[in-house]
Amino acid sequence: MSNYDGIRLYESSNNSITENIVIENYYGISLSSSSGNNIISNNVTANNGGISLYWSSNENRIVKNHVALNTLSGLRLNESSNNHIYHNNFVDNIEQVHNINSTNVWDDGYPSGGNYWSNYTGIDANIDGIGDSSYEIDSMNIDHYPLMGTFSDFSVSSEEQAYHVTTVCNSTISAFEFDQVDKIIRFNVTGEDGIGFCRVCIPHDLMEPPYTVTVDGYAPLYVNYTLDNGTHGWIYFTYQHSTHKIEIVPEFPTWTSMLLILIILTAAIAVYKRRLPKTPIQ
Repeated sequence: MSNYDGIRLYESSNNSITENIVIENYYGISLSSSSGNNIISNNVTANNGGISLYWSSNENRIVKNHVALNTLSGLRLNESSNNHIYHNNFVDNIEQVHNINSTNVWDDGYPSGGNYWSNYTGIDANIDGIGDSSYEIDSMNIDHYPLMGTFSDFSVSSEEQAYHVTTVCNSTISAFEFDQVDKIIRFNVTGEDGIGFCRVCIPHDLMEPPYTVTVDGYAPLYVNYTLDNGTHGWIYFTYQHSTHKIEIVPEFPTWTSMLLILIILTAAIAVYKRRLPKTPIQ
């Protein structure tokens, strides 16, 4: 806080800058003459410049960051190309991107998507959580799949493995949890008037489709379960804004549930057999 550079790398490669809160510096996170670095899941807010790359090309990844309210630019690129920039939230920066002689990749393809831009004015007529028109920084730098809500990433565990469930949502998400026993995802959504939406991405290894989503125990206003790339499934659903409890459950019973059903059936059969009248031996 209140430094010239919050975090700076100079002539550095293959480093990771993750999960930092970087606020009220002149430059939040700065790379100079550096390549192959990861800038992931940082909150970069209220600096003069948010994230800056100078002469830093080739496979730097800027992913899952919240870049907001920076008074010069959210992201500054100077002679820095061939980097990957997606799943970030660019919110109310004076200039979202200041680009000088740089060409970069701004999305992760469809249906994974690009970035959330608070000044994006496009629509989502096909209701998939991704804008129907591109977000253009300049003619050489285009986010082809801008997100219609802010991006969030939640780390969960199942059978000692770590997974990531991600959301794109125009509501505030709270109390996110994953029930490891019954494999149920739960969270709350809160928003003001109007229609709320969430698009939830679930790894198949965590929960196999098909799924069922409920809003306060009822079906959503609209739901689409069809987005899938073979390893991840995306659920898009809508609701009337206020505060709601969301549950996503696998359509088929878990092994725990099946085992419980089997135990109950075995016990019932045993009781039934005891009550059968014994036929005398002739």
